[in-house]
Amino acid sequence: MPDAKQAVGARYAALIREIAAHDRAYYVLAAPTIGDRDYDRLFAELAELERAHPELARPDSPTRRVGGELAAGFARVRHLRRMYSLDNSYSEDDVREFMARAREALGGAKVAWVVEPKLDGASMELVYQGGSLALALTRGDGVEGEDVTTNIRTIRSLPLGVPCGGEVIARGEVFIDSADLEAVNEVREAAGDPPFANPRNAAAGSLRLLDPKEAARRPLRIFLYELVAAPDLPETHLGCLARLEALGLPVHGMQRACGTDDDVIAALGAFAAARKALPFDIDGAVVKVDLLAAREKLGSTARFPRWAAAYKFETEKAETRLLDIAVQVGRTGALTPVAVLEPVALAGTVVSRATLHNEDEIRTKDIRVGDTVIVEKAGEIIPRVVGVARASDARRGPPFSMPAACPACGAPPSRGEGEARWRCPNRLACPGQLKASLLHFASRKAMDIEHLGPSLVDQLVDHGLVRDVAGLYRVGEVELEELERMGQKSARNAIEAIQASRTRPLHRLITGLGIPLVGEVAAVQLAARYGSLSRFAAAEPEIERAELSAVFGIGEKIAAAVADALSDDRFLGVIRELLDLGIDPAAEAAAEGPIAGASFCITGTLSAPRHVVQERIRAAGGELHTAVKRGTRYLVAGADVGKAKLEKARALGTAVIDEAALERLLAGGEL
Repeated sequence: MPDAKQAVGARYAALIREIAAHDRAYYVLAAPTIGDRDYDRLFAELAELERAHPELARPDSPTRRVGGELAAGFARVRHLRRMYSLDNSYSEDDVREFMARAREALGGAKVAWVVEPKLDGASMELVYQGGSLALALTRGDGVEGEDVTTNIRTIRSLPLGVPCGGEVIARGEVFIDSADLEAVNEVREAAGDPPFANPRNAAAGSLRLLDPKEAARRPLRIFLYELVAAPDLPETHLGCLARLEALGLPVHGMQRACGTDDDVIAALGAFAAARKALPFDIDGAVVKVDLLAAREKLGSTARFPRWAAAYKFETEKAETRLLDIAVQVGRTGALTPVAVLEPVALAGTVVSRATLHNEDEIRTKDIRVGDTVIVEKAGEIIPRVVGVARASDARRGPPFSMPAACPACGAPPSRGEGEARWRCPNRLACPGQLKASLLHFASRKAMDIEHLGPSLVDQLVDHGLVRDVAGLYRVGEVELEELERMGQKSARNAIEAIQASRTRPLHRLITGLGIPLVGEVAAVQLAARYGSLSRFAAAEPEIERAELSAVFGIGEKIAAAVADALSDDRFLGVIRELLDLGIDPAAEAAAEGPIAGASFCITGTLSAPRHVVQERIRAAGGELHTAVKRGTRYLVAGADVGKAKLEKARALGTAVIDEAALERLLAGGEL
């Protein structure tokens, strides 16, 4: 039996391994497997063991460095000054203690503070030399970072030059707006990849793309929050932020100057209250000493600066019982375990199902049916099970294993080397994949078929009435009447909705066909190229593979996906069946109207659903942009609009109008 000293040594070694694994998952893989609080508890336990047993301390201890092993494929470059993490605080008392320690270390002097939002993205260091962007580094291990300059250059909001001849070093955060995450995830799901759980993961993953063309297609943004070096460096942090702005570099402009501890606490509360109205995710706020000379005096620990601390907002969580683990089949064949929960209120909605990601994660967390589990909304968007709150010995089920057969068709699933997901290989005959494809085809962004929900789709497939999307147009009213819970009126409504979709423009149909990687934007471009479904079907695959990649916005991977689809006999068979049914939509012609030629971007909450407003703008001849960019004439701002988007519009000369002004334009009036 090991003695106490051996037990302490074993626990110390285990903590180092566990924290290193979590560091890799967070910084390298952009897929954290543990929450911030749980991570901090492990780190605090490790630090306490080293204080109590200094003889155990190892040079590879996480307390001696910042987490973040370098990803393969990027050159390593040393930071001019070490890039630290921030110590986390979770209560007002923690923040007050941090400020008291700083004052004491400065001899009791009065301290001026700055409070800023803590953006939930990927840390970045930029180096400008001779007025040009020369280098962009991730934080890496704090001493060396990954050279991602090529990818950073694709961020449109970041100037490649600054009006300064000397060396300028600035640090900031790369992120993706919450609204943009939907578009990114749509492309990933179309390709059969798991969606990003939140904008931070999307940003970190985008920075590590080895193909800068792919990175350019991600809507990356950046805000700079620290000026490390510059000619005539200002004496205060607020002065440095003003200098960054004067150089034309993007800053959030949300910093608050605070003179007292109570001012700081009030600022933290204000950021917590405003977080849901912001267009980007913040997971806390940062409290910093304003005077740079005071920062130098305070210095840093081996891991954290002593002049700054992060205050982390509490992620809303709920506890509920896990009733079952179902396995869901996607339209690409991916098998995804889903938690079936006792309904519980969480972040404004009632949650009864939540993602469990994959088999490996379930086993790592030892989640079993019957357990009381902890559920949170990742990035306030996707419900997920983060762990077990209480294991029920009496009702606890066996460890989870992926079923040996696809739950929809019975085919044995397979798992590629290095892949986390299992997939059903029965692409041509799996009813689960067919059901998911039909729901996608009928979705609002595709053919927009009302009355065609999951219950009706299940019955259409289970009764053998529909074998592909073209089969929807062959179903008769009498057949539908015989289905459960349908009746004459419901059947007639469904048939009318299906037949009405015949008139949808070509880009909607291309979206609905579910070609991997082809979302709404690419579908519009493909529709403009081919003009009709029949010409699309007649295209030569290899010619399209070569020519489509030359079209703006249609990269090599999308071009290859389109060419592969056009080489697939089953895919072409569905198109031929649609053509035989008289469904050959044309590309949507640009409408003539009172706003013809004008471009619009919509943000915030309007009085009508956004897609309704967008259709009215298109019908009046307007063009829609998914984000404000050069050439966007109007930003239509509804309620709950973030300051950053408004400032970007003004910087680009885009007119910011409200819904009433839009109505005047649609009616042919003037502003």
